[in-house]
Amino acid sequence: MSKARIESLPDVLDAKDIASFLSIGYAKSLKLIRFSGMRYIQIGKVYRVPKANFIDWLHCDESMIINFD
Repeated sequence: MSKARIESLPDVLDAKDIASFLSIGYAKSLKLIRFSGMRYIQIGKVYRVPKANFIDWLHCDESMIINFD
């Protein structure tokens, strides 16, 4: 994961941004936002993740296995 790639992310990410960054589908990124412990902001049915929260989640010291299938 390159520092330039992380820095190029918007200050507030949506599910599409996260899906693209992690190379996963949109539906999985929504589930990841809601159920992985990532800190997010919900406005109606829309989920937003501040970039700082996403970076903290990425660099978390805890190993996690996430299976949404």
